[in-house]
Amino acid sequence: MDRRRVTRRAVFFAITVSVLAVAALAPTTAESQEARVLTPRDVATMKSVTGVFPSPDGSRVAFTRSEPRGPEDAPGGAYISLFMLAGNHGPRPLVTGPRSVGGVAWHPGGELLTFLDRRDGDSGRQLYALSMAGGEAHRIFEAEDGISQYRWRPDGMAVAFTATIPAPAGRAAARSAGFDQRVYDEDDSSFGLFVWDHDTGEIRLYELPGSVIDLEWSPDGGVMALAVAPTSGVDDAMMFKRIRILDMASGRVQATVQNPGKLGGMAFSPDGSQLAYIGAADPRDSHAGMLFMVGSGGGDPRSLTPGWKGMAHSLEWQDQHTIRARISRGIQSAVSDFDVRDGTWSDLPGLDMAFGSVHTAGSSVFATVSGPTHPSEVYIFDGTEWSRQSDSNPWMENVSLTAQETYTFEARDGLEIEGVLLYPAGFVEGTRYPLVIVAHGGPESHYNNQWVTGYNTWGQLLSSGGYFVWYPNYRASTGRGVEFAKADHGDPMGGEFEDHLDAIDHFVERGWVDRDRVGVGGGSYGGYTAAWAATRHTEHFAAAVSFVPITHVPTKWLTSDIPWEFYYVHYEEVWPTDEDQWDFLSSRSPLTYAANARTPLLLAGGTADPRVHPSQPFMLYRAVEASTDTPVRYIQYPGEGHGNRVSTHRYDYMLRALRWFDHYLRPGDHRGDAPPPVDVDYGVWMKGR
Repeated sequence: MDRRRVTRRAVFFAITVSVLAVAALAPTTAESQEARVLTPRDVATMKSVTGVFPSPDGSRVAFTRSEPRGPEDAPGGAYISLFMLAGNHGPRPLVTGPRSVGGVAWHPGGELLTFLDRRDGDSGRQLYALSMAGGEAHRIFEAEDGISQYRWRPDGMAVAFTATIPAPAGRAAARSAGFDQRVYDEDDSSFGLFVWDHDTGEIRLYELPGSVIDLEWSPDGGVMALAVAPTSGVDDAMMFKRIRILDMASGRVQATVQNPGKLGGMAFSPDGSQLAYIGAADPRDSHAGMLFMVGSGGGDPRSLTPGWKGMAHSLEWQDQHTIRARISRGIQSAVSDFDVRDGTWSDLPGLDMAFGSVHTAGSSVFATVSGPTHPSEVYIFDGTEWSRQSDSNPWMENVSLTAQETYTFEARDGLEIEGVLLYPAGFVEGTRYPLVIVAHGGPESHYNNQWVTGYNTWGQLLSSGGYFVWYPNYRASTGRGVEFAKADHGDPMGGEFEDHLDAIDHFVERGWVDRDRVGVGGGSYGGYTAAWAATRHTEHFAAAVSFVPITHVPTKWLTSDIPWEFYYVHYEEVWPTDEDQWDFLSSRSPLTYAANARTPLLLAGGTADPRVHPSQPFMLYRAVEASTDTPVRYIQYPGEGHGNRVSTHRYDYMLRALRWFDHYLRPGDHRGDAPPPVDVDYGVWMKGR
């Protein structure tokens, strides 16, 4: 088969947002304005819906929205605000301003909307309620050390929640006196299970070994399904969560489910006899994406989706035989009903966009949906069609966007590789353009046909400047089943990186891309990809931007907070201290090839990253800087972890990445040019202060 064969979605998306604007949301009196391109400041302050929460009867729907801090705010993370939709009225603000609302849920009676917030005098996040009859939010009860998450008992008369178990009195007293040392892995506090009783006002702590990570009530409230990890550590919570069925009256664990590997969401069937959950197929499976079912009394779980070439993200029961799930099949996203009797899927009408949170209430389905022309918004399915209900960024009405489509090509071994492709503004067939490959992290992740522009993914910011931008779901991505996701196991930067090289060849052969003007960027595993491109395969890339990257695999493994995830999922259950494994992983490390680097390389990362130790980008910076004349720069963001949270840090990284590509991917050979100035022009941001 000709590997140049390509599959494309039938229709390009509109060049401007207004073409796809929902009629009910379109302004009726606004004056026409000339279209403009998206700017970095637009992206830095862009709002998006993060969750949708319909009332039990579906007559009301609450939603949360992420609202990044702008120039007028003190630097920091985004605010999370709470809104309500009811009837034909627009969104009504419920909790806004400098707050971060979480844990939104409806009281089973439907007249109280509850959420977690931290207000003056609170010791940690507490549970608040808003009455639909009106009035201010009130705190339901006080949890001594705050609440991590909670679930209403189905009768509405109790709340189960998780919270940090207090440190021993001696340790707490020592810390208050200034002894703030940390005993790594040994003095972290676990999350305990607590239940507040409405009638007595008492809070009961259930004594359980381990740390409670997730919880779900049975329909009659008699038992709970718990996801329990040995400790509260990220690695344990990722790899070693196991399901426990707890009898609430006695406080006794009545059953243990031996689910292997990673664990996702879970839900009891309507009659309480079965528990469905999303889990990994085996300990080496890189994602929790398969459906399983087990009796509520325990026993061996039954795989519902063996060999399935898809991925489930969330689930909820519709009736005793039907599970509704948000799923991915490769690059496509869907809401689909799964029949547990015969294993068949029945999709609801789609949108050729990406679904986020999905909930069914009454006769409607409520979802957050992200598309090529907008970040996540509220959508409702009434049984016939989906309709958009929110417009978080009305100013986008006058922004011109480039075309985006899903795209498939054939790699050298015949495997089809999917991705999202953005076309350069003013694209003309026969003209060659620069290309930037944006590699996702994980690699247990994947792109859907969604809004792909962010502070670390650039999308429309690059394409509007004349670039092709390729977001590949290279082999080892999720969404296409277990076998595809395991395709890189024991072979990091092997076949998966050849998929990137084959993509370059494909776009060059089509006459679209200038082979001498190819760049690559990404974060985490995507940063590893960019660093590998700049060193081991430097001849193919004229610019690279590498964010929080792995640069030496063995030492990354030994300094990360997820060593067991690496051990089981990626590296064939052999520790890096094994001599052969150390040598092999070093041979797949960018640091080994630093002296070969001829690709101008921008490195960046946080000083408090627990996942990829700050030494990783620093080592590669020092090696390239000392052993070559290749332009290299390393940006450190104080206090940031595995990705930037602070508004000014996000904006700075976005500006620097865009400038790096523009500087080195302009026409001509600029590999030897000095880097751009150290200082960045923040003028647009500063004018807003």
